[in-house]
Amino acid sequence: MKQKKEKIIILGLILIMIIAVVGVSYAAFSYTDTGTKVNSITSGAIMMTYTESDNIINMSGALPTTDKTGTVRLNEGEYFDFTISSTITGNVNINYEISAKDITTSDRKIDGSNIKLYLTKLNSDGSEEALMLPETYSEETNANNYTGRPAGEMSLYTSSMSSSETNNYRLRMYVTEEYNPQGDGGNLQFSVQINVYGKDGDKYVPLTTEQLLAANPVQEDTTNMFNYASNGTQYDPNDEEDYATDPNPEYITSGLYQSEDKDGVSYYFRGNVTNNNVQFGEYQSDYYVYFGNNTVAYYQSDVSCEEDGNSRCTQFKLASAGDKMYWKIIRANGDGSLRLIYNGTSANPGNSSLEDSYVIGITSYNLKSNDPKYTGYTYDNGIDSFIKKEVDTWYQNALGNTIYDDMVIGGRFCSDSSGYIYDGQGDFTSFDRLWQSVAGYAKANAPTLKCPTTSESYGGSYRLKAGLITADELVLAGENPGLYNDSYLNRGEYGKYYWTMTPAGFYEDGIAFVWFENYFLISDYVHNDFAVRPVINVLTNNGFTSGDGSITNPYILS
Repeated sequence: MKQKKEKIIILGLILIMIIAVVGVSYAAFSYTDTGTKVNSITSGAIMMTYTESDNIINMSGALPTTDKTGTVRLNEGEYFDFTISSTITGNVNINYEISAKDITTSDRKIDGSNIKLYLTKLNSDGSEEALMLPETYSEETNANNYTGRPAGEMSLYTSSMSSSETNNYRLRMYVTEEYNPQGDGGNLQFSVQINVYGKDGDKYVPLTTEQLLAANPVQEDTTNMFNYASNGTQYDPNDEEDYATDPNPEYITSGLYQSEDKDGVSYYFRGNVTNNNVQFGEYQSDYYVYFGNNTVAYYQSDVSCEEDGNSRCTQFKLASAGDKMYWKIIRANGDGSLRLIYNGTSANPGNSSLEDSYVIGITSYNLKSNDPKYTGYTYDNGIDSFIKKEVDTWYQNALGNTIYDDMVIGGRFCSDSSGYIYDGQGDFTSFDRLWQSVAGYAKANAPTLKCPTTSESYGGSYRLKAGLITADELVLAGENPGLYNDSYLNRGEYGKYYWTMTPAGFYEDGIAFVWFENYFLISDYVHNDFAVRPVINVLTNNGFTSGDGSITNPYILS
C-alpha cells in the first residue's frame, strides 16, 4: 500500500497505578475502566483491532518486589490481558508497536524509575513467551517512523504482521525491589497509558542488516550442507586415524546464509569469513577477574572464586580502562537486532594468555553434575547456573552501567533441554539433531534457530541481556561435531575451549554433559573448567557508523 494511504493506529488503554504508602504497605495498580469496547482501524485490505479483556490490574497491599516474583504473578488483579488481531488480504504488511506513556497528573508522583513493566505473549497452550525483560519506565527520545510511535513513550514491543492473525498479550507492572518508601510521605501516584501504533508498509529492516546484505550476497544452501563442516569434511566412522573424510571442495561453504528464527528471517555467517568484525563498547575502568589456589579457573568475582572451593583468591587484570571491546557478528536476527559474540580487546586476539584472548574467564558450567538439571542454563525453575552468574556479573560490570547498555536488548537465548530420555545413556534432542553419525546419516543434519519447547524445570528459552552461543549456532557457522574445522568461531588451535548453553546428555555414571567448542564441537562434563565467551544482541536504527567489517577496519557501533 502506498505511503499516501498510510494509516496510523493509536489504540489506548488507561492503567492507573496509585501508591498510597503506609509504612511499607501499598495500594497499587488501580484500573480506570474504559469499558469493554473494541477499537479498530480499517484501511483497504487491512483491518487491525484491539480488544480489552475482563480482568483488570487492581492490586492492594502490594510491596516492592523482585523480578522473579513480579513477572509470574497470576492472582486476580495482578495482570491485564489484551488482544491484537488483524485481517489482511493481499501482499500487505503492518509494522506495529506496543508502548506505554506516563500520563500522571498528580503532584504526588512516584518516579517512573521505580516502576517496572513486563509484557508477555500468551501461546495457545497457555504458556507465556517473554517479549521483553522487566524494564523500568523510560521514554524513547526518538519517534519510530516505521510504526508511527511518537517520541516520549516507552517502547515495549515491536513486530509486524503480513497475514491474518490474532495475538494475545499479558501486561504486568510492579514496584521495583530497590524502592524504599520510608520518608516519601505517601499517597504517590503513577499513571500509564498503553498504546498500540501501526503503519502499513514494507517490513522494517534495520540499516545494519541492509548494510550486511549489501556487502554479503545471500548464499544458497547446498544439499546436506550441515552434514559437513564448512571446510568440506564429514565425519567418517570407518577412518580410525582421524574420523574425517578428506575435504570435499563441493561442500566448502562460506558467506552469509539465511534461516528462520522465532521472529522472522535471520541472516547468519558461515565458514571462514573475515568481514564480520565489530567494535562496540569499551571498558570504563581496569577490569579484574580472580583466580584461586585450587583450580585453573578465572572468575568474575571473589565470591564465585570462593564458591568454587578456593580459600585464597587473587586479582588478575583482564582489561585496562579505555580498552575497546570487539565482537564477531553471528547473525542478524529476525527482530532486526545483531547477535554478537565477544572477541576480546582486539579484532585479532591471540591465545597465549587470558588477557590477550577472546574470552572473559574460565569456569565450570555448574559446580555439580550429578543430575540432568545441571545441564540447564537455569534449573529448578529459575536458579541460575554457575556460568550464568559469571556472564551476568561480567555484563553488569563491563556494559550494564554504561551508555552502551541502552543498545543491548533483552534478546532470545535457548538452553534446549527438550526430549531428554534416560536409558543408561541419555541424550537430549540436540545430540540427535546435530551429531548425525549417531543416526548413520539416515536423516539430514538439522540445526535450528527456534528454541524447542521443553517440559523440564531446567533450561528452556530466555530473554537476557547476555548469554552464550548455542551448539546449533556453531553448526550453522560451519562446525560439525567431532571434526576439525576453520570457521570464524573456531581458532583451530589448542587453548581457550568455550562453553555453549546447549545441554547434550546425562550418562549412567551420574555426570551431566553440555556442548562446548574447542578445535571441534563436542560435549563434556559440566563441572570441568572451560572458557566463557559472552553473547549479546544489539539493536540500533543508525547502522554502522564506519568500517567494512574486516579485522583491520571493523564495523563501529556507537
